[in-house]
Amino acid sequence: MSKILITGSNSNLAKQFIKLIPSNYKVTNLNKKKFNMNNLKLISNNIKFFQSFNMIFFFHAVIGNKRLDIQKSKTIIDSLKINLVSQVMISEISLNKNKNSTIFFVGSESGIKGSYDIMYGLSKSSIHHYVKERKIKYPNQRILCISPSTIIDSNLTLKRKDQYNVKKSIAANPKKRGLRSDELARVIANISFNEEYQYLTNTVIEFNGGKFARS
Repeated sequence: MSKILITGSNSNLAKQFIKLIPSNYKVTNLNKKKFNMNNLKLISNNIKFFQSFNMIFFFHAVIGNKRLDIQKSKTIIDSLKINLVSQVMISEISLNKNKNSTIFFVGSESGIKGSYDIMYGLSKSSIHHYVKERKIKYPNQRILCISPSTIIDSNLTLKRKDQYNVKKSIAANPKKRGLRSDELARVIANISFNEEYQYLTNTVIEFNGGKFARS
């Protein structure tokens, strides 16, 4: 039985995705109570654990609500660890040893246009570049990323204090609505479990309703 690791399993997107995983997969869920992703030493001490999964999906993330210049240094460093370093470390552990590894990141439009949380935006941009540039070692491996626009029912969106900007962004979208977790989850599941997409790798899929299209 193939094994799947889900990080950030308490997120609404992860919960929607887990519903779509075929029954022949064994799923392990990680959340911040079970595993602290800003503890890089903890990751290094669990190499065999991460190597044991054929598919790893990164749903964990953190976003701040203060300008970078007034954030505490620990907050900045923790943001980088959670949004970028932890994910790349686990990816490298898996890809270097597991010949059948599929790695799936959830990026963000913030990785394209930036974010009010600068470190979050830079982390997502780095993830996008990593996915495009990280060459697979074995033919059965895949490394993928989906870059969504505003997910209206995500915890990150619902907890934002600048709801005016959220509504403004949604109103400016050509689709005139935000993205839902369930529809994003279906896209991720289809790409991940459909054999027709096994050739797809090193790709960042923008899923934004045409937000960045020009007239």
